[in-house]
Amino acid sequence: MSIEPMRIFFKEVKEPIETTMIGNYAVAGGVTQTDPDVICAFPITPQTQSVEGLSDVVHHGRLKAAFVNVESELAAISFSTAACAAGARAFTATASQGYLLMTEALPMAVGWRLPLTMMISARAFNSPNLSIWNSWEFTQVNSELGWNIIVSENVQETYDAAILSVMISEESLFPTIFVHDGFIISHSVQKLTLIPDETVRRMTPKKPRHTIDPSKPGTWGGIVTPSYFMEGRANLEEAKEPVLSQMIDVFKKFKVETGREYNLIETYNLDNSSKTAFCTMGSVSGNIISWMTKNKDIGLIKIRAYRPFPHEQLRKIVEDYNLEKLILLEKSDSLNGMLPPFSMSIASALYPIGTLFRSFIVGLGGRDVTRDEFDVAKKKMESVTDMRGQLYQYLGVRETKQKILGVNL
Repeated sequence: MSIEPMRIFFKEVKEPIETTMIGNYAVAGGVTQTDPDVICAFPITPQTQSVEGLSDVVHHGRLKAAFVNVESELAAISFSTAACAAGARAFTATASQGYLLMTEALPMAVGWRLPLTMMISARAFNSPNLSIWNSWEFTQVNSELGWNIIVSENVQETYDAAILSVMISEESLFPTIFVHDGFIISHSVQKLTLIPDETVRRMTPKKPRHTIDPSKPGTWGGIVTPSYFMEGRANLEEAKEPVLSQMIDVFKKFKVETGREYNLIETYNLDNSSKTAFCTMGSVSGNIISWMTKNKDIGLIKIRAYRPFPHEQLRKIVEDYNLEKLILLEKSDSLNGMLPPFSMSIASALYPIGTLFRSFIVGLGGRDVTRDEFDVAKKKMESVTDMRGQLYQYLGVRETKQKILGVNL
């Protein structure tokens, strides 16, 4: 099934190549070029083709890596973590319920300071029942466990993110997740430009680091008593402080090598007289940009680095452009009566400057996010004058059989 899509990676990529691929195969190609030593595979929709593609390049001899079929997602992250601790460059991928099953082992890669990388094709959790379509589950499980997280809008970005995440992990010595929206990007055929292998190798050298070494006995995974546990956590917090600056440096190096520019936060159409902007992540950003061709009085703030969250950078953008209101769009909720996780991060960043905002929950379970919904969110925001009352609402939910979004059908 996946042989033809991956054929372009069966031999060395010697020059930039323009091609078309779905997001998952593009990720498999990007990972191939970073030369991993270990790939742990437990396929789950909508992530499956990413590891299928990698199995093909290993089978055809293009990639000299151990391709390990494991019995569960927990086994995948456990094996990957152990391999990385032993000195291997390791990659795995998952989504949704598989991500939940990994939760037990996710903190260890952070505690051991491992440059592990993982791709998530974002998919809803199975609640109220089974869904295989897109939502932002990654904002709810791993947000505070210490993994770096970057989010991509399209196939080109997710291919590049497969490479950028290795660069970020190697530089920071913290594991990194890169995310694209399930089906919307994972299974969407789009144009992209491949980077020559030599350029990727130059950007992703395997750096010396502390690893498990039988010739130098040590303790990995031992118990930590109350006398020292807090110091260990404080040390990790201190080690995370430079990560955003390290990400910026990685993005700059990537631009020098490829000409493609990335930032922690990217903005569109803020140089206008409007005082309002949308703020979101991922594939919905492209929808907003196309909608703005006829709505030039509103801007967009696109978050790429979700963890660590660039709160100071966001605050500076809002202040520099004198923005008075933000319309937050996110594909997650939390049933907590306060705010969903993405909006909680934005609220924390905005607190010192008092910018007004409202959060709109959209696109859960793969539902299309439409231009009509942007119109409704914009109109609702016009009447907001303070931060009293409900700070979030679902958008695009059927209110009655004949009514959606307050519009009679």
